[in-house]
Amino acid sequence: MLNSLRPAMRLGGGLALAAMIAACGGATASNQPANSAAPTVPPAGTASSAPTEAAPSTTASDPPAASVVVPSFSANMPLVDLLPDELGGTTMQKVALTGSDLSSIDPSAAMVFGSLQNVLGTADADMTIGAASSAKASVIAIRVKGKSAQLIGDAMIAGRALNATTTKDELDLGGKHVVKVTTTTAPVPFYVYGTGDVSFTISAVDETIVAEALSKLP
Repeated sequence: MLNSLRPAMRLGGGLALAAMIAACGGATASNQPANSAAPTVPPAGTASSAPTEAAPSTTASDPPAASVVVPSFSANMPLVDLLPDELGGTTMQKVALTGSDLSSIDPSAAMVFGSLQNVLGTADADMTIGAASSAKASVIAIRVKGKSAQLIGDAMIAGRALNATTTKDELDLGGKHVVKVTTTTAPVPFYVYGTGDVSFTISAVDETIVAEALSKLP
Protein backbone atom coordinates (compact mmCIF):
# COMPACT_ATOMS: atom_id res chain seq x y z
CA MET A 1 0.00 0.00 0.00
CA LEU A 2 2.83 2.40 0.76
CA ASN A 3 4.19 2.13 -2.78
CA SER A 4 0.78 2.99 -4.23
CA LEU A 5 0.60 6.11 -2.06
CA ARG A 6 3.98 7.58 -2.93
CA PRO A 7 2.87 9.38 -6.14
CA ALA A 8 0.06 11.12 -4.25
CA MET A 9 2.34 11.97 -1.33
CA ARG A 10 4.76 13.71 -3.68
CA LEU A 11 1.91 15.93 -4.88
CA GLY A 12 1.14 17.33 -1.44
CA GLY A 13 -0.37 16.69 1.95
CA GLY A 14 -4.01 16.96 0.87
CA LEU A 15 -3.67 14.45 -1.93
CA ALA A 16 -1.74 12.06 0.29
CA LEU A 17 -4.29 12.37 3.08
CA ALA A 18 -7.23 11.53 0.83
CA ALA A 19 -5.29 8.72 -0.84
CA MET A 20 -4.51 7.13 2.52
CA ILE A 21 -8.19 7.24 3.49
CA ALA A 22 -9.29 5.75 0.16
CA ALA A 23 -6.64 3.03 0.27
CA CYS A 24 -7.86 1.87 3.68
CA GLY A 25 -11.50 1.53 2.67
CA GLY A 26 -14.63 2.89 4.29
CA ALA A 27 -18.11 3.43 2.92
CA THR A 28 -17.07 3.98 -0.68
CA ALA A 29 -19.58 5.48 -3.07
CA SER A 30 -19.63 3.95 -6.52
CA ASN A 31 -18.66 6.28 -9.33
CA GLN A 32 -18.48 3.79 -12.15
CA PRO A 33 -20.26 4.95 -15.32
CA ALA A 34 -23.24 2.90 -16.39
CA ASN A 35 -22.52 0.48 -19.26
CA SER A 36 -23.79 1.61 -22.62
CA ALA A 37 -26.71 -0.37 -23.96
CA ALA A 38 -25.65 -3.14 -26.35
CA PRO A 39 -26.51 -2.51 -30.02
CA THR A 40 -29.53 -4.36 -31.35
CA VAL A 41 -28.60 -7.06 -33.90
CA PRO A 42 -31.30 -8.26 -36.31
CA PRO A 43 -31.99 -12.03 -36.33
CA ALA A 44 -29.99 -14.11 -38.78
CA GLY A 45 -31.56 -14.24 -42.23
CA THR A 46 -33.52 -11.04 -41.79
CA ALA A 47 -33.08 -8.64 -44.67
CA SER A 48 -31.80 -5.22 -43.84
CA SER A 49 -34.33 -2.47 -44.23
CA ALA A 50 -33.73 0.09 -46.94
CA PRO A 51 -31.85 3.18 -45.88
CA THR A 52 -34.08 6.06 -44.98
CA GLU A 53 -33.53 9.71 -45.65
CA ALA A 54 -31.66 11.45 -42.84
CA ALA A 55 -33.80 13.63 -40.63
CA PRO A 56 -33.24 17.37 -41.04
CA SER A 57 -30.72 18.88 -38.68
CA THR A 58 -32.09 20.42 -35.51
CA THR A 59 -28.84 21.93 -34.37
CA ALA A 60 -30.28 25.42 -34.27
CA SER A 61 -32.91 24.38 -31.73
CA ASP A 62 -30.74 22.00 -29.67
CA PRO A 63 -30.58 23.02 -25.97
CA PRO A 64 -27.28 24.44 -24.72
CA ALA A 65 -24.84 22.19 -22.85
CA ALA A 66 -25.81 21.61 -19.23
CA SER A 67 -24.07 23.79 -16.68
CA VAL A 68 -22.34 22.45 -13.57
CA VAL A 69 -24.88 21.18 -11.06
CA VAL A 70 -23.94 22.33 -7.55
CA PRO A 71 -25.41 20.12 -4.79
CA SER A 72 -27.83 21.80 -2.45
CA PHE A 73 -26.60 21.98 1.12
CA SER A 74 -28.47 20.49 4.06
CA ALA A 75 -27.42 19.56 7.58
CA ASN A 76 -28.42 15.90 7.12
CA MET A 77 -26.81 15.30 3.72
CA PRO A 78 -23.95 12.75 3.71
CA LEU A 79 -20.68 14.58 3.09
CA VAL A 80 -19.68 12.36 0.16
CA ASP A 81 -22.80 13.57 -1.66
CA LEU A 82 -21.42 17.12 -1.54
CA LEU A 83 -18.17 16.15 -3.27
CA PRO A 84 -17.55 16.22 -7.05
CA ASP A 85 -17.73 12.96 -8.98
CA GLU A 86 -15.11 14.09 -11.51
CA LEU A 87 -12.28 16.60 -11.60
CA GLY A 88 -9.84 17.31 -14.41
CA GLY A 89 -11.56 14.66 -16.52
CA THR A 90 -10.83 11.95 -13.94
CA THR A 91 -13.37 10.05 -11.84
CA MET A 92 -12.98 10.59 -8.11
CA GLN A 93 -12.95 7.73 -5.60
CA LYS A 94 -15.18 8.58 -2.64
CA VAL A 95 -14.98 7.39 0.95
CA ALA A 96 -17.10 8.21 4.02
CA LEU A 97 -16.16 7.63 7.64
CA THR A 98 -16.53 9.01 11.15
CA GLY A 99 -14.10 9.81 13.93
CA SER A 100 -14.81 6.36 15.33
CA ASP A 101 -13.29 4.80 12.20
CA LEU A 102 -9.85 6.42 12.54
CA SER A 103 -8.25 3.25 13.88
CA SER A 104 -9.01 1.52 10.57
CA ILE A 105 -7.25 4.02 8.28
CA ASP A 106 -3.60 4.79 7.64
CA PRO A 107 -1.93 5.96 10.90
CA SER A 108 -0.62 9.15 9.26
CA ALA A 109 -4.11 10.15 8.14
CA ALA A 110 -5.59 9.12 11.50
CA MET A 111 -3.04 11.35 13.24
CA VAL A 112 -4.19 14.41 11.26
CA PHE A 113 -7.84 13.88 12.14
CA GLY A 114 -7.02 12.88 15.71
CA SER A 115 -5.10 16.12 16.13
CA LEU A 116 -8.09 18.00 14.77
CA GLN A 117 -10.33 16.33 17.34
CA ASN A 118 -7.94 17.27 20.14
CA VAL A 119 -7.80 20.92 19.07
CA LEU A 120 -11.58 21.13 18.86
CA GLY A 121 -12.18 19.01 21.97
CA THR A 122 -14.68 16.70 20.30
CA ALA A 123 -15.64 13.06 20.70
CA ASP A 124 -14.99 10.51 17.96
CA ALA A 125 -18.66 10.13 17.12
CA ASP A 126 -19.07 13.88 16.63
CA MET A 127 -16.81 14.00 13.55
CA THR A 128 -17.90 12.91 10.07
CA ILE A 129 -15.58 12.90 7.07
CA GLY A 130 -16.06 12.59 3.34
CA ALA A 131 -13.14 12.32 0.94
CA ALA A 132 -12.88 12.23 -2.86
CA SER A 133 -9.52 11.60 -4.50
CA SER A 134 -7.73 10.81 -7.74
CA ALA A 135 -4.17 11.12 -9.00
CA LYS A 136 -4.92 14.76 -9.87
CA ALA A 137 -6.87 16.11 -6.91
CA SER A 138 -8.42 15.53 -3.51
CA VAL A 139 -11.34 17.11 -1.70
CA ILE A 140 -11.92 16.41 2.00
CA ALA A 141 -15.09 17.52 3.78
CA ILE A 142 -15.31 17.57 7.58
CA ARG A 143 -18.26 18.20 9.86
CA VAL A 144 -17.91 18.32 13.65
CA LYS A 145 -21.01 18.49 15.82
CA GLY A 146 -21.40 21.89 17.45
CA LYS A 147 -18.51 23.49 15.53
CA SER A 148 -18.62 26.00 12.69
CA ALA A 149 -16.83 25.56 9.38
CA GLN A 150 -14.57 28.45 10.35
CA LEU A 151 -13.39 26.72 13.54
CA ILE A 152 -12.83 23.42 11.74
CA GLY A 153 -10.89 25.07 8.92
CA ASP A 154 -8.71 27.05 11.31
CA ALA A 155 -7.93 23.89 13.28
CA MET A 156 -7.09 21.98 10.10
CA ILE A 157 -4.70 24.74 8.98
CA ALA A 158 -3.05 24.85 12.40
CA GLY A 159 -2.52 21.09 12.44
CA ARG A 160 -1.15 20.90 8.90
CA ALA A 161 1.17 23.86 9.48
CA LEU A 162 2.99 22.36 12.45
CA ASN A 163 6.79 22.32 12.09
CA ALA A 164 6.55 24.17 8.76
CA THR A 165 6.97 27.68 7.43
CA THR A 166 3.50 28.67 6.28
CA THR A 167 1.93 31.46 4.28
CA LYS A 168 -1.81 32.10 4.02
CA ASP A 169 -3.55 34.11 1.31
CA GLU A 170 -7.25 34.87 0.92
CA LEU A 171 -8.57 34.86 -2.63
CA ASP A 172 -11.66 34.27 -4.74
CA LEU A 173 -11.50 31.12 -6.83
CA GLY A 174 -14.17 29.07 -8.55
CA GLY A 175 -16.83 31.46 -7.28
CA LYS A 176 -15.82 30.90 -3.64
CA HIS A 177 -13.78 32.89 -1.10
CA VAL A 178 -10.99 30.61 0.11
CA VAL A 179 -7.77 30.52 2.11
CA LYS A 180 -4.74 29.29 0.16
CA VAL A 181 -2.17 27.70 2.45
CA THR A 182 1.39 27.09 1.31
CA THR A 183 3.78 25.18 3.57
CA THR A 184 7.39 24.08 3.30
CA THR A 185 6.34 20.46 3.98
CA ALA A 186 4.23 20.03 0.82
CA PRO A 187 5.12 20.87 -2.78
CA VAL A 188 1.62 22.07 -3.63
CA PRO A 189 -0.64 24.35 -1.57
CA PHE A 190 -4.01 23.37 -0.12
CA TYR A 191 -7.13 25.48 -0.11
CA VAL A 192 -9.66 25.75 2.71
CA TYR A 193 -13.29 26.71 2.12
CA GLY A 194 -16.23 26.51 4.50
CA THR A 195 -19.98 26.77 4.34
CA GLY A 196 -22.46 26.19 7.15
CA ASP A 197 -20.90 23.60 9.44
CA VAL A 198 -18.72 21.90 6.81
CA SER A 199 -15.08 22.71 6.06
CA PHE A 200 -13.54 21.61 2.76
CA THR A 201 -9.83 21.12 2.08
CA ILE A 202 -8.82 20.94 -1.58
CA SER A 203 -5.47 20.02 -3.14
CA ALA A 204 -4.65 19.51 -6.82
CA VAL A 205 -1.80 19.36 -9.28
CA ASP A 206 -2.75 22.83 -10.54
CA GLU A 207 -5.01 25.69 -9.53
CA THR A 208 -7.32 25.22 -12.54
CA ILE A 209 -8.52 21.92 -11.05
CA VAL A 210 -8.88 23.56 -7.62
CA ALA A 211 -11.14 26.18 -9.22
CA GLU A 212 -13.17 23.43 -10.88
CA ALA A 213 -13.56 21.64 -7.54
CA LEU A 214 -14.68 24.82 -5.78
CA SER A 215 -17.20 25.58 -8.50
CA LYS A 216 -18.81 22.18 -7.87
CA LEU A 217 -19.10 22.60 -4.08
CA PRO A 218 -22.20 24.07 -2.37
